[in-house]
Amino acid sequence: MRARLLATAAVLAVTSTLLAAAPAPADPSVPGPPGASVITGRRAGNTEVPVTGGTARFTAPPKLLAALEDHGVTIARLDAHGRISRQPAADAGVRLDIEGGAVTNSGGKVGGELRFAKAGLALLNSGTGKSVRLSDFVGDLSQGALRARLNHDRDLTVGTFTRSATKAAVDTDTARLRMNVRIKVTAAAAARLNAALGTKVFTAGGPLLHARVDVRLDSSVDLRTALNLNRRPARRED
Repeated sequence: MRARLLATAAVLAVTSTLLAAAPAPADPSVPGPPGASVITGRRAGNTEVPVTGGTARFTAPPKLLAALEDHGVTIARLDAHGRISRQPAADAGVRLDIEGGAVTNSGGKVGGELRFAKAGLALLNSGTGKSVRLSDFVGDLSQGALRARLNHDRDLTVGTFTRSATKAAVDTDTARLRMNVRIKVTAAAAARLNAALGTKVFTAGGPLLHARVDVRLDSSVDLRTALNLNRRPARRED
């Protein structure tokens, strides 16, 4: 009997030693050693697809453009050094390059962020001699907001827009994101623009800009999987 008890105790001791030496289950939140694969737990459709470039053309909507012209205000291009072009923008539009960012599928709508080149646009009031510079644009696609620096000050949410449906906006064949968005001016931006130009043209919630956006996405990414574009809508039951 004593021999059997000693043998059992020896087996238990060896088993305990092996269990203590075994590695613990991987924790997705803790990075592993270099070169090791890490499970992130990220679901399809939550992947950020890198932006590799693109352009956006900003124009003033007809109603706002007419009001600006009535007050002697013109739109001009602003270069990366903050210099205002001497020539008014053709057709009251300014084209800006998109330098980076990422795109996601956020609840069926386009999400992510677009970062523009440091150039921008300027508004010039010939009557008052005042001007305002808008530069360093950032498109917050998840919130439907356009941020910019006004006269090189800190970032300001200058406008808001309705977010586009991901399936309608993303072309998986060409790896492009295309959107036409109508941007409405925020109350804070309207007040600052009016004060800077010496006008009362801008009103909260009124038109600010129309943007035609063409974004190049990383073509090495499987966009249908990354942006969850394979899922079919649920069938409706009568």
